[in-house]
Amino acid sequence: MLAALLFHLIAIPCFAIQLTISLPAEGWQHVWKRLPLFFLAWVLFSSLAILHIFGHLLDMLIFPGYRKSTVSNPVFILGIPRSGTTYLQRRLARIPEFTTLTTWEALLAPSITEKYLFTLLGKCLLPLEQGIISIRKKFFHQMDSIHEIRLQEPEEDFLLLLPVLGCLLPVFACPGSRHFWQLGYFDEKVPERFRKMLMTYYRTCLQKHLAFHGAHKRLLSKNPSFTSWMGSLFECFPDARVIACTRPPMEVIPSQLSSLRPAMTVLGNGRLSLSTQDKLLCVLYNYYQILTGYNDESRLLFLPISALREGSSHTMNSLQDFLFTDQSASPLIAEQQNSMRNTYRSNHHYSLADFGLNEQEINNRFKPVWPLTGLQKQDALKNRPD
Repeated sequence: MLAALLFHLIAIPCFAIQLTISLPAEGWQHVWKRLPLFFLAWVLFSSLAILHIFGHLLDMLIFPGYRKSTVSNPVFILGIPRSGTTYLQRRLARIPEFTTLTTWEALLAPSITEKYLFTLLGKCLLPLEQGIISIRKKFFHQMDSIHEIRLQEPEEDFLLLLPVLGCLLPVFACPGSRHFWQLGYFDEKVPERFRKMLMTYYRTCLQKHLAFHGAHKRLLSKNPSFTSWMGSLFECFPDARVIACTRPPMEVIPSQLSSLRPAMTVLGNGRLSLSTQDKLLCVLYNYYQILTGYNDESRLLFLPISALREGSSHTMNSLQDFLFTDQSASPLIAEQQNSMRNTYRSNHHYSLADFGLNEQEINNRFKPVWPLTGLQKQDALKNRPD
């Protein structure tokens, strides 16, 4: 843990260097737009990093009992981006047995001390809630049809790793960064010492989450980016269960590229450069490759987006059998079945042609990894006569 706290400090100048080098990444004509944004991002990054250091140090003094919290039988939702991972997380999070990190916790409060601090602050700001909601809608309305962001909603907990440069998101601001792209090939390319430091820090943050919300709770995590972390996750959490959400590449790719448009409009000309787009496709290919090479049915369940949309009884039964050893969650799973069947709709529209791509090109590029071998085997077992 002390190594991770030290890296919080080291990360501050490292992030400044990455941002400075990346200023002209979208062309010199956009530097005027990126400079104040990058400066603000660095100030926020540095301020939160220092706050987190004090928070973690205070935890050691005030809440040392967090070390006794055990992350038992965690459930990790990963797989392919834009394949229903967020939807599934928010539905399963309604089951009382689970606890999952919300946006505010992942971004602002990895330590127990900060959780209490921001909980108190949130109560003080309750009278201003409607105004804050109005501001959020004004600035994030474009994102709501793509990925709704709310402070109190479950979110990807890899945001915990932003202060130690262990989160992939900054790669779109720093597309020339070798370090951030390596995170898309985590088990394969990230140096072992840094990889182990990140996993130790991540596990500690989860222990603190459980210490705050209840040690009896079961951790639910959702991070498509963790697909390349799967080996490290199983090493760190041997009793973990993984749900791998899947979707055909010809649907995933335009959806993923389109989802980045609002951010890229702020950062540049509204779209990724061709080189960055190609690097992103390589990362997606790696995710498919990892999943097609994994077939341990006792630890991993494939969940196609088509099954998630249907919300069939077979899908719910498969989830229940995979996640729970008894039938206590059966009524709750059935409730989520009705919810999934009636509410899974997206207003996000896109096409491959918008990004200079075509279906044949994508089919040829991803043919070695799609359909997934494990998914085909799972379907064969499902359709096998009793």
